[in-house]
Amino acid sequence: MALGMLALLAAYFIYDEFKNYTSTQTKGDDNLKLLRTNELLTNLYEAENLSKLALQSKQPKDLKAYAQKVDSITALIDSLKPLARTNVGDQVTKLDSVQHLLQQKVINSAELRRLKVKNENNASFDSVLKAFHKMEVDMGRITPETFAPNFERLSPETQESIREYVAILNKNIPNSDGGSNANNIDSILEVSKSILNKAKTQTAAMERSMLQKELQIYRTDLELSQKMRSVLSDFEREMVQNAFLDNITQKQALQRSTRLAGGAVILGLIIVILFTFLISKDYWKGQQYQEQLEKEKKYSESLLKSREQLISTVSHDLRTPLNTISGYSELMEHSGLNNKQLNYLKNVKSASGYVNNLVNDLLDFSKLEAGKVQLEKMPFILSQLIRETAGHFDEINDKKSLELLLEIDERLNKPIIDDPFRIRQILTNLIGNAFKFTQKGFVKVWAIVEEKKDGPRLQIKVIDTGIGIEKEKQELIFQEFTQAGNQNEHKQGGYGLGLTISKKLTELLGGSLTLSSEVNKGSTFILDLPIQFSGHYRPDKVTEKNDALNAPLSVLVIDDDENMLGLIAEIGKVNQIKVKTVSSFKQLEPSSVFQFDKVLTDIQMPETDGFTVLGKLKAMGFENPVIAMTGQSITKKSTFISAGFSDVLQKPFSTHILLSALGISNMHTRQSEDARIPPSETSLFSIENIAMFLDGPKAVQEVLQVFMENTQANLDLLFSSIGNSDYKELRSIAHKMLPMFKQLEVYTAVDVLERLEHLNDETKGEQVYETLSQLKQILTKLELEIGKYLIKLPVGTD
Repeated sequence: MALGMLALLAAYFIYDEFKNYTSTQTKGDDNLKLLRTNELLTNLYEAENLSKLALQSKQPKDLKAYAQKVDSITALIDSLKPLARTNVGDQVTKLDSVQHLLQQKVINSAELRRLKVKNENNASFDSVLKAFHKMEVDMGRITPETFAPNFERLSPETQESIREYVAILNKNIPNSDGGSNANNIDSILEVSKSILNKAKTQTAAMERSMLQKELQIYRTDLELSQKMRSVLSDFEREMVQNAFLDNITQKQALQRSTRLAGGAVILGLIIVILFTFLISKDYWKGQQYQEQLEKEKKYSESLLKSREQLISTVSHDLRTPLNTISGYSELMEHSGLNNKQLNYLKNVKSASGYVNNLVNDLLDFSKLEAGKVQLEKMPFILSQLIRETAGHFDEINDKKSLELLLEIDERLNKPIIDDPFRIRQILTNLIGNAFKFTQKGFVKVWAIVEEKKDGPRLQIKVIDTGIGIEKEKQELIFQEFTQAGNQNEHKQGGYGLGLTISKKLTELLGGSLTLSSEVNKGSTFILDLPIQFSGHYRPDKVTEKNDALNAPLSVLVIDDDENMLGLIAEIGKVNQIKVKTVSSFKQLEPSSVFQFDKVLTDIQMPETDGFTVLGKLKAMGFENPVIAMTGQSITKKSTFISAGFSDVLQKPFSTHILLSALGISNMHTRQSEDARIPPSETSLFSIENIAMFLDGPKAVQEVLQVFMENTQANLDLLFSSIGNSDYKELRSIAHKMLPMFKQLEVYTAVDVLERLEHLNDETKGEQVYETLSQLKQILTKLELEIGKYLIKLPVGTD
């Protein structure tokens, strides 16, 4: 701003000085004076030419033209007088004298012309005298024209005199007979000569007068030239003087402009330096603040990332022992324990279930914080989902003698499109909280559909008659690891994540979750979501639960991995499931497919992939559920559901996950204390994961033997593929081997197999061969360890 104002002021003053520099007061007058002086000289030359023409032609019109030209010159001089300066050579007086000389020259030229005209009579008198001499010779008759050859150009007075004289002569010319009076003639001739001689004398005097006039004209011309030179000299001296003064003025203006511009530049530099210093100071402060903010941001991000990694790591590390605890607890439950032991076991299962729920909530919370939760939109019946979710709390309901009320809008019997898993998760947390903090009265789930301007909306209210929450603490319960803080907090338990997760999931679904509560009267959680009804819906038969006590479930399993087929077959044997395993769909008779209740198919197989199998089953009219199995990471479950699969399992999976997908509610085992499966006692592999699937050492022995046989065969196929440069076959074999190696936790081999699974076609054969050699060394050690384990395995007790 300051620089702008300074620049404007400097520009204004410099422009003003520049105007003074480029224009002066006398410059315009000098130019006009010079122009008119040149015009005056030109007119003088023209007037001189007209004067000479008038004297030569002696015509009145030429003299008149000359006089008019002089008048115009006089007027031009009058216009030049105001431009003349009296302080330089008295220019006005000189111009007046020029006018006077011009007028005098006009008078002199007129007089000289008159004298010239009269001078022409001299020639006439001479011719008259010659005529007299001729008359004296022949005395013949004469006429005025013969008497004076230039008679027409003579003046009227001269012409009249000649006529009179000619008449006298004609009277006295001798007649034809020669008679005449000689004396009279002589006297006449003498008198005539006398008259003519007198006239000639007068003419000479006139010529002298004409010469004097010409001399006066010449002097006038000379004086006029001198005056004009004097005037021009004065004008030139004046212009030189003015130019000198203008030069001094321009130099002064230039010096002032230079000083002003220099001062403005110096002042501008000072301002620039000052503001640069201030701006730099602010900039560095800003940079410091920004660096501090960046450090704080990175530190916060590192904290969040560390927290997420910690939660993920702890949750992952907890899952394995939790699965072991759950598995052994279920096995011990059917091993003939007494009531006291069963009570202990029940507490163990309750505690492990609590920790398992905490792990699941921690993982969900971590994913929500990181924005990694993806919604799965699919059609389902919400009324059925609400009833199933509320039914899970029947045991708590019976213990507390609470009344569970369901009031569901009939329109919710129609299928809607949304994420049923996330809605079930929200309802589980809300209904669970309602039962947890309600000791008497009821818990009510009320669901309706409301028509709004932007479309229909779903409103679900979970109402309880519990302890309630103080108004100032109602917002706190939606914060992570926070509870209402009342006296019942520790008595009711909980870790403060359920409502936080429910709130975030609700917002992710595009809805809102609010609370209305009064202390000692109860609470009402209101879930408001946008709703979209589906026109097409096929009930999922996976929700139909099959109990092992009823007719045995028949399952067809299609997988090219013999190890996985053997493991699933053992699980089916333990849980009274009829399992049929095939390594290719081509091994089946088309008519035999319809005898199975459900089909499990691997997605990636060498001959026919899982999607093709699904298409063939649907084309045959098979309407029972088809479940997909894959060793790849499942990014979107909806991809498989939209294709027609009822569910998808990611390898490796636990017995519980498999049985849940098959619709089996309880897992039974025939394993007894006498048939316990010993641990592997080696870091190379672990038997714990598959031990939960199998019913004794004998089954473990069979699975491990089949695993080693298939592994050796697959290793030979890998070397054969690299020999044929068939990278596609090599990747397929590595993919098929991975699930069982993960199940046995052979992590050294898993890393190598994953590299082979994602092998690039441009990889050099030597590198691949080196990788296979590394895998072969690992498998050699694994074979030795499994051999040692099988020797110790008590297969005789099975």
